[in-house]
Amino acid sequence: MNSFGRIFRVTIFGESHGESVGVNIDGCPAGLALSVDDFLVDIERRKGGTQKGTTPRQETDLPIFKSGIFNGYTTGAPITIIFENNNTRSSDYQKQRDFPRPGHADFVAHQKYGGFEDYRGGGHFSGRLTVCLVAVGVIAKKLLKGIEVKSTILEIGGEQDLEKGLQKAIDAKDSIGGIVDCKVNGLPLGLGEHFFDSVESLISHAVFAIPAVKGIEFGAGFAAAKMFGVDHNDTIADVSGRTTTNHAGGIVGGITNNNELVFRIAIKPTSSTPKEQQSLNWNTNEVAPFSVKGRHDLCIALRVPVVLEAVTAMVLTDLMLLEYKIPRVLPKEEPIYHITTQAAWDAAKELGYYEAASLAAEGFIHLSTAEQVPGTLERFFAGQTNLVKLVIQPEKLTHPLKYEVAPSLGVAFPHVYGVINLNAVSEVIIIND
Repeated sequence: MNSFGRIFRVTIFGESHGESVGVNIDGCPAGLALSVDDFLVDIERRKGGTQKGTTPRQETDLPIFKSGIFNGYTTGAPITIIFENNNTRSSDYQKQRDFPRPGHADFVAHQKYGGFEDYRGGGHFSGRLTVCLVAVGVIAKKLLKGIEVKSTILEIGGEQDLEKGLQKAIDAKDSIGGIVDCKVNGLPLGLGEHFFDSVESLISHAVFAIPAVKGIEFGAGFAAAKMFGVDHNDTIADVSGRTTTNHAGGIVGGITNNNELVFRIAIKPTSSTPKEQQSLNWNTNEVAPFSVKGRHDLCIALRVPVVLEAVTAMVLTDLMLLEYKIPRVLPKEEPIYHITTQAAWDAAKELGYYEAASLAAEGFIHLSTAEQVPGTLERFFAGQTNLVKLVIQPEKLTHPLKYEVAPSLGVAFPHVYGVINLNAVSEVIIIND
């Protein structure tokens, strides 16, 4: 039905043109720092209207917390989040009510629910509800510390040049599909169970909840059907389970094998194409031409990557909880520190975030304590003045920490790659003048 998961259990609700859509998440550990700011980056990635080929419908999509969060932390009780629908044009759907859209759920929903379904904007079958999945993904990715889930568009309309593929649809005045991949690094060996709860089974189950998904393949995928066994089999290189190739996509026997998890999905063209089509007219009981009105995505694949990350993280979080890899009460983390120049910090405040790109570009030391990396100031900031030390609360970071060993020191210390959200900075300490 509308729920998924065993411990980390997710239920979505609402309709595209109803008052709101929302999600209830049961089983989330207590002690996870959570605020509206945590959701902004991924919610923005999902939005239409911000890139060519997506729907012009715009919603603010600020999450409204109704339960399960207190004093900025999850309580262990079910979390309920809603997203209001404010920018709807339901009259577009009333005008075309006589024609169920080919490729959409209009016809089957009408038959299954006896005409009582909410048909506006696709109702409960709409891609609008993927905002709920994205919200789940934000929480799941915060729980998967040290595990990176990353999704990208591989091609649109058979073209690896995405602009070229999108232009094909624009020129044809039609919608178009695409292929999106997902890669997960940092997974432990041993997640998943035999047969029905294999990692592939669970991910596939969740992935097909994303509207417009029509296919999935792991590792070599369908290409494996053309390979010899000796070529497809991945040689085990050491006792950690690392393999010299990864045709299995990081899963063997339904269980993660300590290699990168790799899979791809096929996204069909948006069924609501502006091009004239043929469909059954319910009133006349005859097939007749019609065209879809309203605001729709030319290529829904453009908005899928963040949703794919979300459902993948949702599945993996449930599996990690089942294996006791994530505690039910999260320990409060000690702050870590980030040394940078006053100028770089002032620039970050203007932008609203700190971009941890490279030492040469930004003039900073990756997140670490001076005690963890002796001689930090002398080695990297010799002769520099106006330095500051940012005190970072790790649990509030929207990008995960990675622990790496400094080759010259043999010391493991935390790094953040990408954006440091400013609400994670609890204090700014001036080091020198």
